[in-house]
Amino acid sequence: MKRMLVPAVPFAWSLGLSICTVGPTVSWQDSGYYLAAVRELGVLYPPGFVLYLISCKFWTFLLGFLDFTLAVHLFSSVCAAGAAAAIALAARDLLRMLNSENDLAAVVAGALAATGYAFWSSALLAKSYALLYLILSLLIWRMIRAQESGKGRDFTIVAALIGLAWAAHPSAATLGLAFLLFVVAHRKTLGAKGIAWRAGVAAACAIGPSLLLPILALRRPSTMLGDPTSFGEWLRYLAGSRFTGLPGVFGVDGWRAANTVKYLWEDFLGVGLVLALVGLSRLVVVNRKLLLMPALWIVPSALVATLFRIEGQQDFWLVAAWLPLHLAVAVGLAAIPARFATPAIVSLGVVGLAWATAANGRAVSMRGYDLAEKYGRFHLEPLDPNSRLVLESDDALATVRYLQVVKGVRPDVQVVRRSAATEEIVTSCPNYFEVAPSGMPNLAPCGPLMRWAPPGVPNESRVLTFPVSPAEARSRVGRERGIRMHRLPDDLIVEPEPYEYRWVALYVRAQGRQGQAAFARNDLRGAAEFLESARAADPDHPSLEVVHLLGVCAYMLNDFGRAEPLLRQSLRLEPTARQQIRACSYLSSICRRQGRAAEAMRWQEQAMAVVGADPELRREFEQFSRPR
Repeated sequence: MKRMLVPAVPFAWSLGLSICTVGPTVSWQDSGYYLAAVRELGVLYPPGFVLYLISCKFWTFLLGFLDFTLAVHLFSSVCAAGAAAAIALAARDLLRMLNSENDLAAVVAGALAATGYAFWSSALLAKSYALLYLILSLLIWRMIRAQESGKGRDFTIVAALIGLAWAAHPSAATLGLAFLLFVVAHRKTLGAKGIAWRAGVAAACAIGPSLLLPILALRRPSTMLGDPTSFGEWLRYLAGSRFTGLPGVFGVDGWRAANTVKYLWEDFLGVGLVLALVGLSRLVVVNRKLLLMPALWIVPSALVATLFRIEGQQDFWLVAAWLPLHLAVAVGLAAIPARFATPAIVSLGVVGLAWATAANGRAVSMRGYDLAEKYGRFHLEPLDPNSRLVLESDDALATVRYLQVVKGVRPDVQVVRRSAATEEIVTSCPNYFEVAPSGMPNLAPCGPLMRWAPPGVPNESRVLTFPVSPAEARSRVGRERGIRMHRLPDDLIVEPEPYEYRWVALYVRAQGRQGQAAFARNDLRGAAEFLESARAADPDHPSLEVVHLLGVCAYMLNDFGRAEPLLRQSLRLEPTARQQIRACSYLSSICRRQGRAAEAMRWQEQAMAVVGADPELRREFEQFSRPR
């Protein structure tokens, strides 16, 4: 096989897959931040991802004739294609080192890698993961080259790539044990001075791009997720303690451990996984020492990705962990006896690529996918002119920021992230809140938001027509790649969630708030209708506020058969003391009316146990216990 075909075929295959599935719209979570930050060279969250921003910005200049969003996505496509090509080069050189030269096996391994679900997905999004895979794949290749040649230049390239890997994404730090082993294994060749100055090269490549952070921040771009203008703040920004230092962010969740196995299957499927196992078995026979490096690469990286609970893109972290396994696939293919090798490798390659394309192609495709962009528009477009919007969630903030910076939608709206300062009212304009500030009066629901109007401006409840209904969102549900977080006083609950369920949660919140507003107006039937529609939209994830208030409405409407199960359910959803007292008091009343005296007494005693010696709670109890 001609030398250039080894990287060229996987590159072309990967790029072809991307071209067929890439789209010109924003995706979920924080990809909107990346698009906006590339557009205006903004400040992303720690550690800043400056290498990605600068590289992608230059790329968009070259592709200035294309839609900006599409150009940014194609940057990821080219990076992923380059990673597939580098995997093939690394596999080719590894097979030569093992005296099992087989260029066809290397080509098939690179192409199979490009067809994995998460690998392929990374090629379609405005994120830094595809750039990370490119650098790490080149790093593996150059480590094999350095092992073979022993030349100082090759070790210097390895050092630079180690630093650039961290600059691309801080998850590269989980590969530190593998890098340390490589240095220890070649300590005699490098010498103490060689190790020291190459460590400086790695540090310079890692930190160098981040030196631009203060300059970017001083410009005060609208995409400003931190303020690393001082030396101390810059250091804290690079350390990323804003995320890693939060309580409860590391821990064991059974579903994340199960997802690790599931994601491994999705990126390799049957053909790739069997070949990887055959390749690892082959290495046990021919060179057992070689297994230590991939073990120190894969295990720590996969473990941290699994234990880092608030990381919503565990699958992308794991692609970096699995990279050495793609070389094992090539070793497995090369282990086929020579007389069967070519037809067997071609057949396995065709079956593996066809299987992966059929299994993953439709699921990863972003062509025509507009749910994330509609989500942002629904938070932005209906607002009053020159209003102020206070948001908290990444999905809302990122998509709204993208729409303003990249698409020029509603630049008159001031968008800010929720904080103690931003919860205060700006009295000169209407204020909209994603999360209603506690104790703030005169707020009215407006779709999924809460609205405050200046004096003299009407502030009635506004029911907005949802552009995406819960039924439509469910019909377009993809795989569970997102997470839902619920912070309790002493715990952090993290659950998996398809991104499309963001629309369902939004509908539940909007209907629930309309129900609360109707209840405050003493419109019990109207409140019950809103609350029931909210409850019915997502029965698998009941909202305490919705269930409890719906039960209260049913009780006050004398629909006791409906009220009792709802009030009982609300007591299982970690209610506040006031909600517990109200639910227990109403349940006691229902039981008394139905002649269940003993049960009524038990509910009353449970309410009294919550009241204790608190005079305010006692007043609540007396109010709820009055005969109706």
